[in-house]
Amino acid sequence: MSKGNLAAQAPLLACLAGLAVSHPDLPGAYFVSSKVVPNELTVQLKSPREVEAWREALGVPVEKVVMDWLGGRPLVEFQATVHGVDFHVYATAGAS
Repeated sequence: MSKGNLAAQAPLLACLAGLAVSHPDLPGAYFVSSKVVPNELTVQLKSPREVEAWREALGVPVEKVVMDWLGGRPLVEFQATVHGVDFHVYATAGAS
């Protein structure tokens, strides 16, 4: 499997499909994936509460959650590798 084709992103897509089936009420998100790094997924959510729901669904320890500031807005995020996928999940408070 070479980078740059859809097959390289198959594990990431399978992971997302599995989450959708096992956690149907998980908040929907804006996803960013790249053919350059096919196992990385950025998940942008609307609120810190939605970040928490994703953290729980992925089984990520609460200690991995970081609170910071981004452009004058509170930021809540975590990074974790789950099922071979490198997740970066975040939300800024008040984002729409």
